[in-house]
Order: sequence, then C-alpha cells, then structure tokens
Amino acid sequence: MKQHAFRIFGFLLPPLAYMAAIFWVSALPNPQIGVKAPDYLLHALEYFLLTLLLIRFFLSLPHAILLNLASFVPCFKKRAATFRAWHAACLLGALVSMLYGVSDELHQYFTPGRHCSLSDVLADAFGSFLAYGIALLDYWLLARTSVHARLLHHLKLFGRCSYVGEWIPKTCCLTKAHGSYPTFVE
Repeated sequence: MKQHAFRIFGFLLPPLAYMAAIFWVSALPNPQIGVKAPDYLLHALEYFLLTLLLIRFFLSLPHAILLNLASFVPCFKKRAATFRAWHAACLLGALVSMLYGVSDELHQYFTPGRHCSLSDVLADAFGSFLAYGIALLDYWLLARTSVHARLLHHLKLFGRCSYVGEWIPKTCCLTKAHGSYPTFVE
C-alpha cells in the first residue's frame, strides 16, 4: 500500500500537475511570460519537460506491464527484455506528450484570444522527441557502457543523474563487478 501511494504521489502527480498547469496557461486569453524567447522554443521546452516527467512515471510501472506493452511493437521482440521495457516507457512518454500537445492546441482553438498552430504542434513534438532521444541515450550510456556507470557510481551520483540509475537495480539486472562498481547484464 505504501509503495502504491508513493507511486501515485511521487510519479503520477508531477506529470498530472504539470499538464494541469499547461491547460491553465492555455486557457488564458493572452498569457504574459517574463521570458524573452521565441514561441517555438518555449513549446519545445515545455513538452521536453512533460515527456521526461511522463517517462519517469512509466518507468515506475511494474516491469511486466512495460514488457506487455512492448510486445505490441514488432521490432522490439528481438531486443533484450530490459531494453524493451525501457524503450516502451520512453515511447509511451513521448506519445502521450505529443497527444497532449495536439489536445492543447485544439483547446487553444476554442479559447478567445488564442489560436491553434501547426508550428506549435511541431515544436511540441520536437521537444517530446528530444526528451525521448535523451532518455534512450541515458540508457545506452549507463546500461551499455560500464565506464560511465562506474564514474557516476564512484562520484555517488549514480541514482541522482539518471533514470537508469534508479530503474535498472529494480529490474534485477545489476551485478557486482570490479569491486563495488556496477556492471549491467541482460
């Protein structure tokens, strides 16, 4: 029960609160943001962060659920189980974020003083795909190359700098090698 409550408040609540904040700002007729930056850059950053929060939530789901979701994608079947689950979480995070971006633009279409724009949807999708790519790079750097994992472990930053550092040990793929440094196997 305690773990379930932590999953809800620690992993599900942040993306939902962030989505509610996006909805609230989109409902304003003429939002004034104190940052002087191009609109497309703000959209990309906004959905980059949303995608990272969603990936974090999907990685908190049980490993078996992610593997079942990954089984629907034919190209995933030849990959190792850990990578399939990781990739499924990243892909789900990006897809949900992009769908929310489309719904946000539709919401703005019906908001007085706002407009719906395809360039905003493309900027949202770019931010989502950028977060997706960085999450996959995170997996590759820390789960596939032990040099980076050893360095972060030695600096005591392993679980703080990466989603992999928090997630891989839970999947029973962590073995001890080179003294106390982690090496990942599948």
